[in-house]
Amino acid sequence: MAQQYDVDSPAAVVSAIVLGTLGVLSFIVQPALVQGFVTHLHVGEPEALNLAGIEMLGVAISSIAMALGSHRYDWRRVMAAALLVAALGNGLSAMASGGGTLWAARFIAGLGHGAIITLSFTFVGLTRKVDRNIALYLALLLTYGAIGVWRMPAFLDRFGLPALFWLFAALLLLGLATVRNVPRTHEARAEVPEGARDLPHGMVAVALAGVLAYNIAQGIAWAVLFLVGIAAGLGEQSVADALFASQVLAIGGALASVFLAGALARDRAIMIGILGGGACIALLLAHPGIVLFAISVCGFNVLWNFVLPFILGTVGEFDTRGRMIGRAVAMQMLGLGTGPFLAGLLTNGSSYTLVELACIFFFLASFALLLLPMQAHRRLLAPQG
Repeated sequence: MAQQYDVDSPAAVVSAIVLGTLGVLSFIVQPALVQGFVTHLHVGEPEALNLAGIEMLGVAISSIAMALGSHRYDWRRVMAAALLVAALGNGLSAMASGGGTLWAARFIAGLGHGAIITLSFTFVGLTRKVDRNIALYLALLLTYGAIGVWRMPAFLDRFGLPALFWLFAALLLLGLATVRNVPRTHEARAEVPEGARDLPHGMVAVALAGVLAYNIAQGIAWAVLFLVGIAAGLGEQSVADALFASQVLAIGGALASVFLAGALARDRAIMIGILGGGACIALLLAHPGIVLFAISVCGFNVLWNFVLPFILGTVGEFDTRGRMIGRAVAMQMLGLGTGPFLAGLLTNGSSYTLVELACIFFFLASFALLLLPMQAHRRLLAPQG
C-alpha cells in the first residue's frame, strides 16, 4: 500500500494543505479569539490567555505523541479520529457556559487539532518540494486567517462564541472527506532528499530546541497582539483591521519563500526572518499608535510566514528517515502552547513590556540555537560539494 501511494500527487498535496488548515482553525485567529473571550465571556486578559493556552497545551501533548509514535499507527485512522476529537471539543465548547467546562472542552479540541497539524506537516515533509508545499499551505491558512481575524469582532457581536465553535466543528467533520488521500505511513516517501544527512543526536536536540524557542516567541506574540493594541488605546476594529492587513501581506511572505527557495540561502533567510521578527516586536515597546502598530504586526506576520518554510525545510534535512518534520512540528506546537501561558504570567493587564521583552529574548535564543546544527549540516555536505 505504501509503495503504491504517490505522496506527490495533487490529491495528496491538496488534502495535506486542507487538513493542515483545519488543524489551525482556532489558532490562526487566536488574537481575535482571545479578545472575544475578554469581551463575550467577561474575563480578564490573563484568564483569556490561559484559555488559549489550555487549548495549545492539548495541541502540544498530541503533537508530541504523534511525533514519537506515529510510525506505529495507520495515519488515515489516526487522522479520522483526530478530526472527530477536534469536532467534539469544539461542539462541547459551544455548549459550555464558561469556567472549568469550557477549559476542558478547549483542551479536548486541542488534542484533536494537534494530531491533525502534526500529521499534515509530516505528510508535506514526505514530498519532494517541501518548501513549496509548506508555503502553499501557509497561503491557504493565511487567507482564512486574514478574513477570520478581520471579521471576528463583528461575527461574535452578531452570533456569539457558541456559533463560532459550532462552525469549527462542522468544518472539521467536512474534513473527513479528505482522509482517503492521506498516506498511511512514513514509507510513502518517494526518495531521500539530496541534502538530507543524519546529524548526531546532540545536534538534533539543539535544532529542536531552536524550533521550540522560536515558536515560544511566536506563541507569546500571537496571543497578545490584539491586547497590546487595545492597551495602546487603539479601537477594537482598528486592531482587527491591522491584523487583517498583516494576514493578507503574510500570504505574500509565504509565497516569497516559494520564489526565493532556490535563490536565497536558507541560513540567510532564517537570519532575516528570525531577527527581523524580533525587531518588529521591539517596535511595540514604544506604546505604538495605529501606524506603528500596523507596521509592527505586518512585518512580524510577513517574516513569520516567510521564514517558517525555510526553518522546517532545513530541519527536515537533519535526518534521512523523514521523521524530523514531525518532531519539529511537535516542538512548534509545544512552543505555541507555552507562549500564551508565559504571556499570561508576565502581564498585569495594563503593561505588556515584560511580555514583549520575553518574546524578543526567545527570538534571539532560537537563532543562536539553530545556527549550530545548520553549521554542522553544512560540514556534512562539504565533501559532496
